[in-house]
Amino acid sequence: MKETILKSYDQKRGLYDEFRSKIEVLCTEILKLKGIVPHLIVSRTKTRSSLSKKIDDKSEKYNKLEDITDIAGLRIITFLESEIETIAGIIKKEFQIDPINSIDKRKHEADQFGYKSLHYVVSIKQSRCKLTEYKKFANLKCEIQLRSILQHAWAEIEHDLGYKGEQSIPFPYRRGFSRISALLETADREFDRLKIDLTNYEKDLKTLIKTHPEEIELNQASLLSILKTNKVLQECKNILLGLGITLVPTSDLKMIIQKFEFFNINTIKELEDSLKDNKSLFIQFFRDFLKDRITDTLSDIIPLFFFLHFLAAKKEDLPYILEYFDYGEKKISYQGKGHIKILELYKKIKYTC
Repeated sequence: MKETILKSYDQKRGLYDEFRSKIEVLCTEILKLKGIVPHLIVSRTKTRSSLSKKIDDKSEKYNKLEDITDIAGLRIITFLESEIETIAGIIKKEFQIDPINSIDKRKHEADQFGYKSLHYVVSIKQSRCKLTEYKKFANLKCEIQLRSILQHAWAEIEHDLGYKGEQSIPFPYRRGFSRISALLETADREFDRLKIDLTNYEKDLKTLIKTHPEEIELNQASLLSILKTNKVLQECKNILLGLGITLVPTSDLKMIIQKFEFFNINTIKELEDSLKDNKSLFIQFFRDFLKDRITDTLSDIIPLFFFLHFLAAKKEDLPYILEYFDYGEKKISYQGKGHIKILELYKKIKYTC
């Protein structure tokens, strides 16, 4: 029986490889359309030696190649544990689930520990199999594993140590495994809680900025919010769009925040007051700076970046400007003499406006 199964595998290995690749592309595209970006999606086709060992371990279970449901395998690793349920719902909707061979390995008793993962055995739905590109995969099955990064870390380390499951671990060391398991489970849930809290904070920011701007520190979320609401920054954005410049979203604002610290601007109120007090000169500075641009694509945080240059130039002191360029972990580097350029530009605007 084993040789018959392996012979069938040899004949269909190429088909399973193609099927596995097709499932990976399909899952990636479906999740992308849903706005979901997992940490990692990887796939593999079971090797002949691995298949041979599986048959030896469970010879009574397999009579033909089709009885083995994990020859094609896909693993989706999420950032957060809560994302597993979301992706699981999508998989159940998009594929035909084999409930007999699917298993939820996340369920443990309160005093148990070990590998946690959600396994679905799936096949392509009949409606999709009507399409030419999927017809040849109609009778094939693939195992899709879902786990979080931390669940994946546990599984990889457990595998490296050579102990799979509670019963295989010598009794004196089980307590240590239990502690680690509890820590990882707690961390998974804390990350989920933090994401919810941060999401709620970002939702409330617009109102908080209006009512208590003096209490809102400059951070990534508050700066991204003010970029959408501040009138001076919006005017800068309209100038950019009017020049046909494409704005690319940017989320890393660490350097911007550090540079504002240099000017002792640490809250949204301090930033908005500074923008308001310097509006006319800054807008002209912004317009003139753009005349020398060498690209039609800029980051959407460029108004904040130019405002920092403006504040530095306003001091009209070259050593001060150089100190600003060098302040923080990430230095600002320019081809040529950028510090002189912004000073000359500011003086020109100041004495002609």
